[in-house]
Amino acid sequence: MLLMSGRDVCHGVVFLLLLSCRFSCGIESDINCLKSIKASLEDPLDMLSSSWDFNNNTEGFICNFLGIECWHPHESKVLNIKLADLGLKGQFPRGVQNCTSLTGLDLSSNNLSGSLPDDIDRLNYFITSLDLSSNSFSGLIPKSISNFTFLNILKLDNNKFLGEIPPQLGQLSRIKIFSVTNNQLSGPIPVFSSMNNTIGPESFANNPGLCGPPLKSCQSPKKSVSLVRVIESNGVVMMAAAGFGVGFVFSFSYFIFQ
Repeated sequence: MLLMSGRDVCHGVVFLLLLSCRFSCGIESDINCLKSIKASLEDPLDMLSSSWDFNNNTEGFICNFLGIECWHPHESKVLNIKLADLGLKGQFPRGVQNCTSLTGLDLSSNNLSGSLPDDIDRLNYFITSLDLSSNSFSGLIPKSISNFTFLNILKLDNNKFLGEIPPQLGQLSRIKIFSVTNNQLSGPIPVFSSMNNTIGPESFANNPGLCGPPLKSCQSPKKSVSLVRVIESNGVVMMAAAGFGVGFVFSFSYFIFQ
């Protein structure tokens, strides 16, 4: 029998209460959410155009859209958006914030580009799965992703992200699947919770600048070696090569005029 800790029970109750509050303002906002997503993305293969028809007033009609899963088939409350491998172009669709009951977003294997919003956490608090892999997203990974308290899956691999992985991501205590492979990241890897022991080196592969467990240790920055240290004493100059402990003494006049 699976036992839950008091903390898990508490978080689960909060999750359901907050989510139920959002249900009350769903439906219309969720329809507007999908309208905004469709308007903001280029659809060269007409995958959305042929399926996402908003000329319908039937309750739950959006639940029949390509890539849309609803909490209930007859209610327009979006549970998951799965738009993988549809040839979509454009930037991250901010309109997703209007899908008030969304828990999963999959935009993988498209041709999306640009940077992710710094306030991406304001788009939807209840996300448990975020898959943006195999696109051309660039820039820094927003540290605000760490505010997705319920996040279990985060896939940012096969993009063009650079800079450091925000250390705040180590606070994602529920994360089970994490991947940033094949980017241009550097610096130390965040210290994840000991509970997340499934996150191994394969999650960080092909980012030559990354270091720290579970990869190789980060090297301390090497101190620059001064070429010489000039010490004047009694008309004599000693030039000591720093780091070697060997001094070379020259007459002051020789040092000046040679």
